Amino acid sequence: MNLSRKTLIYSSIISLIIMTLLVGYFILMVPSLYVAYMQDRNYASIVSLQKGYMKTGSYDNLKVKNPSGTLTLELPLTGNYFYAVNQFFKLTVHIENKELLNILDKLRYYAKNTDEIDDLKEEDFLFDELKELLALDKLIPGDYPLQFDFDFHEDKEAYQLISSKFHKESSKLMVYESNITDGSNFYTSYIALGLTEDSIDITLLPVMTPRIDEIKPVILQSLPMLIAVALLLILISSQLFSRLIINPIIRLSNHAKLMMDSEELYLKPIAITGNDEISSLAKSLNELYIKIQKSYQELEEKNQYLAEENKRQEVFLRASSHQLKTPIAAALLLVEGMINEIGKYKDTKAYLPQVKGQLQSMKNIVEDILYLNHCSPTIQTDPISLDDLILECISYYQVQLDEKAIQISMKGQRINLYTDPELLKKILDNLLSNAISFTPKAGKITILYEDNRLCIINSGAVIEEELLPHVFEPFVSSITKSRAHGLGLYVVSFYAKLLKFHVKLSNMKEGVMAELYFN
Repeated sequence: MNLSRKTLIYSSIISLIIMTLLVGYFILMVPSLYVAYMQDRNYASIVSLQKGYMKTGSYDNLKVKNPSGTLTLELPLTGNYFYAVNQFFKLTVHIENKELLNILDKLRYYAKNTDEIDDLKEEDFLFDELKELLALDKLIPGDYPLQFDFDFHEDKEAYQLISSKFHKESSKLMVYESNITDGSNFYTSYIALGLTEDSIDITLLPVMTPRIDEIKPVILQSLPMLIAVALLLILISSQLFSRLIINPIIRLSNHAKLMMDSEELYLKPIAITGNDEISSLAKSLNELYIKIQKSYQELEEKNQYLAEENKRQEVFLRASSHQLKTPIAAALLLVEGMINEIGKYKDTKAYLPQVKGQLQSMKNIVEDILYLNHCSPTIQTDPISLDDLILECISYYQVQLDEKAIQISMKGQRINLYTDPELLKKILDNLLSNAISFTPKAGKITILYEDNRLCIINSGAVIEEELLPHVFEPFVSSITKSRAHGLGLYVVSFYAKLLKFHVKLSNMKEGVMAELYFN
């Protein structure tokens, strides 16, 4: 079973469990929440109605939940009358009975002294006395033209009080709540009592108490549609969820296969958004690929370096063998002539120095080849003073400088470097050797120090323009002079590259300038 199917099954099972809990919640909890909500709403309705009436003294612009059953009694703080008001009428009632007036005065007293109400009991409100005084057989006068005979059933007291309580909204507004039942239905009556500057306002709001078994059938009837919609949503969401999981994995697999089959060195890393495990896997694969790329790049650079080394060695072997032919042939010719005492070669004292010169030339060529053909030396960096190093190199050529009466001047501030002193000494030695060799007698060499550059200028010299672009190639020397074997500047270029320096040679109006840049 593939991961997509597994994910779909697992998510479906979890979704079914969640749906079962949801349905149970709707059946068991929602009805009770509905009942509590309706009770709170009914209570808020009586409080809002009472406050509105206390403010305006009428039902105008007030929302009444049960207009026909709602009634407000407005009891003035003085007098023997009161008003009965609802959304349809306003009735003025005059009280002639002293007992009713006493009850009214008592009500007025407690309305002004609400702090004493907490100590009252339910029978202190004289409900029984009111029921007796306002009995139906006493409401109709004896001389009324119509006669009524009231026949009360035995179950006239069928209404049973379930609970009652007081709610104190403020010092001038209280609400009495009573819950009663007739055995089949439940009723809640709210009596709000409020005190204004002129009157006592009593509002009655009777409502049917919401019941749990009233909403359960509605929920049960809607369950089939609810379950069908929930299942459809679960299947769709599970499928989308499984795709969200599988698609990044497929992308990772395809990208890994692309990296494996690709011959290119650089490929764009895969982009995966998010912070989940798949994103972490993609990040790890990208980091691994970057590391492999870096290693492969380093390997390529090493291979390229080895290829250049091999090519350089091949050039040296071919060029050095060709370059050595000339001094070897010349030396053999001179030696053979002196051995056979042919012509002018009989004068060995005159020609032996020439043989020595040819041998010295071969020695120099061999030494430079040994330097360059050696594997890349290990760079050992140390702090050095460039000024001291140049002075040391100049001291090696003091005899040649005195012989040619060449003057050397130094300008600029001292430069301290952190590099390999032996390699830098080899570079400076070759540059100074060239400058001294190609400077005419009584000439001048100027050494300039700058922040990141060293300049050596020798006057009276010039490099042929056609030779200038090739001066750093091996065995390239002056066309008109044969005093050099053509490896000096190549040595300079080779070691400068190892030290990550840059060397430049150019003609000036007064001579030739060699520039060595340190960064």
